[in-house]
Amino acid sequence: MTSRQNLVGATGGRPWDVSLPSAIVSGSTRGDRRSPLHAIRRFSCLIVLASCTTPTDRPITLHLTNTGSEPLQCRLMFGHWVDRDLGRLAPGEGTDIAMMQQTTDGALFILRGDGQRRMMIETINCGRAGDWMESFGQVDLAPARADRPGTIEANCAAPAGSGRVMCPVIGLTP
Repeated sequence: MTSRQNLVGATGGRPWDVSLPSAIVSGSTRGDRRSPLHAIRRFSCLIVLASCTTPTDRPITLHLTNTGSEPLQCRLMFGHWVDRDLGRLAPGEGTDIAMMQQTTDGALFILRGDGQRRMMIETINCGRAGDWMESFGQVDLAPARADRPGTIEANCAAPAGSGRVMCPVIGLTP
């Protein structure tokens, strides 16, 4: 190999040091694994193979309960600063949230109204109804993403007096 071919893509400030396209192409057709075209061909094959598989998404129900003695205001937080009000939960009251889970990575989502686009769920935040920003706590959905449950049980409660709402570890059932 000449010194000119060792500088694939590098000019060293001199345009005459650029490798010739024929040298790059011939390297990939000879099976040279260091060739950029060889890497592109391998990556293209992986993309084609990945697109042939269609993993099925799984339905999941999340049951959220207010186990405290004060009303809570809860919000479902999606990516890109979008949220959905889940309403006010009185003490002892609960609500069910139907969602889906990607089998590939465990991500949780809800389909938009058009049924075509996924709204990826980041978290659920619950806070005191009158002091939400200063008191909200978060439901940790990481264990559900790591597992493939059929039902998620979560509960939140405001501590007596002041402080942030506490949402202990969620329960997962198959």
